[in-house]
Amino acid sequence: MTITSYNVLIGLTYIALLIAAIFVSWKKGEKEGSVFMLHYLRENKFMSDTDYAKFMKHIRTEKKLATVDEVSPKELKKKNEKEKDIHDRD
Repeated sequence: MTITSYNVLIGLTYIALLIAAIFVSWKKGEKEGSVFMLHYLRENKFMSDTDYAKFMKHIRTEKKLATVDEVSPKELKKKNEKEKDIHDRD
């Protein structure tokens, strides 16, 4: 391997590492910022405990719906066939 191709390979590795670090840092910061905002709203009485619980329930429901949308039709068909087999045995 020549020196120039080695230098190019190292440069591309550094760029890929930098992009990965920026992405991970951004996602972590986004989550920490959201959690901080929710705690701030609760502590300063902008949001009561009941409102906080309702909001968290809403977020969990949205997450579940997002994962349901990601299931392919083939996976759903397999799941339905397994459920039918289980019910037929009873």
